Amino acid sequence: MRRAAKRNSFKLTVLLPTLIAAAYLVFIATPQFDSEARFLIRGRSPAPPSGITEMMAGAGFRPSHEDAMGIRDYLQSHDAVGALRSKVPLVDIFRRPEADLLARLWWEEPSAERLLDYYRRMVTVEYDTTSGITALRVHSFRAEDSQGIARELLGLSEAMVNRLNERLQQDGLRVAREELARAEARLSAAQLAMTDFRERERAVDPTRSGAVAVENIGRMEGALAQARAEMGEATRFARGDNPRVMQLRNRIEALTAQVAEERKRTSANESGLSQQIGEFERLSLDRELARAQLSSATASLEKARVDAQRQQLFLLRIVEPNLAEYARYPKATLTVLYLFLTLSVAYGLAWLMIAGMREHAA
Repeated sequence: MRRAAKRNSFKLTVLLPTLIAAAYLVFIATPQFDSEARFLIRGRSPAPPSGITEMMAGAGFRPSHEDAMGIRDYLQSHDAVGALRSKVPLVDIFRRPEADLLARLWWEEPSAERLLDYYRRMVTVEYDTTSGITALRVHSFRAEDSQGIARELLGLSEAMVNRLNERLQQDGLRVAREELARAEARLSAAQLAMTDFRERERAVDPTRSGAVAVENIGRMEGALAQARAEMGEATRFARGDNPRVMQLRNRIEALTAQVAEERKRTSANESGLSQQIGEFERLSLDRELARAQLSSATASLEKARVDAQRQQLFLLRIVEPNLAEYARYPKATLTVLYLFLTLSVAYGLAWLMIAGMREHAA
């Protein structure tokens, strides 16, 4: 009796579901046709080539992994479904009259979430991080439908790449213009600060003013030394009341007074002059840095304008969507075999557990 029960349970839990699945797959399931396309997303910045990227490395391109994954996510999103519905009768395609009840889209007017779930069953997008290739596969109940959807999705991908290009160009120009505006404002502020300093201190260049004062003292000391030498030479051959001697004596006294006065004035202004020179040098440095920043910002803006005229991202079609000649789905033999093996293993494990529990209870 136990063997009969075991045979009956095996038939009910393994053989019967397998036969039902086989009958559905062979006699009821509608054939589904597959269309596949492959493409690459490339950017302009150069990078060391590896693998398939060697094809475009010579032209100065690099694989753009982030953008490729962004396109992959876009193709599996509500936005892609909405854009696709504006180009093809997507719901009608998924509800073809020949489609069987289990495989078709059940709702005539599905919600966005239900349509997206079904769309993700019929459209798969896989990105290979090694090669950088994105594979797009579309299943439907007619070969021309699969090919048409794949073509439209490729077109949507190219449109998205173009929008990304436009955004990159606009962002690059915007950042460059903002940097140029900041550099111009900094240079204007530096020049205004320098003008205020000169008006306040009444000195065009304090460093030059200090040098002029030192030169004047040196020149007067030189004249004083020469006058003293002439005085010494004159007193050797003339008396003290000689006009020449008196003239030299007066000149020496005048030069001595001038040197003393200039030294006194220079010493009195030395601390203030040092502060002026320090502030002047700081303002001069700020102005030079502002000029350098303005020059760099101008060059960056020019480069951004040149880059804006060039496409930064490219979608390169590797494989065009094909028109299937035979249905690849459903794979009845493999599906039935996998189902039978899975149910058999599950049945065997369950039977062993039940037998062990009975033995333990006994």
